[in-house]
Amino acid sequence: MTGVALDLSQPERKLLEMARALRSVEDGKEIKRDIVKQLRRAAGPVRQQVRGAIRQAPSSGRGHPGRSIRSAISQKVQVVAKLNGKAVGARIVAKETSSTRGFTHAPRRFNSAAGWHHQTFGEEPEQFQLGKPGWFDDTIAARKKEFRSAMEDVVKEAARRVARRVH
Repeated sequence: MTGVALDLSQPERKLLEMARALRSVEDGKEIKRDIVKQLRRAAGPVRQQVRGAIRQAPSSGRGHPGRSIRSAISQKVQVVAKLNGKAVGARIVAKETSSTRGFTHAPRRFNSAAGWHHQTFGEEPEQFQLGKPGWFDDTIAARKKEFRSAMEDVVKEAARRVARRVH
């Protein structure tokens, strides 16, 4: 699984403390669900940008039956939001693509400058292929400030909501 974790140390701590405080509130589970939905929604624009970046990768060679690798990778880009454990907050990840022509680590290989080798039939025994290095990391890095501010806004709004319930 390819993923870029953002260091939201202070907001992360606030979010974790808030999640712990919600355990004692009557409708804490409902509030947690709403916070997770808001975190996912806030990360949505960055997710769409990442998906667009892989879809715009150049394609060459012969066509294959079925879905393209770029389309499969794009579909596997997801937002993971959690309010418990060590990974509190929201992350954008590209999960494995095992169902696409047996190319399990396609997101990681497409993002890598090292590329990969694969067999070809009827031509050279093995061929080198380069994806679109940085399609994932560079896209997220370019929108990091926007993503961070959206996450902080969600945390502030959730803190206000919890404070109203507790007091």
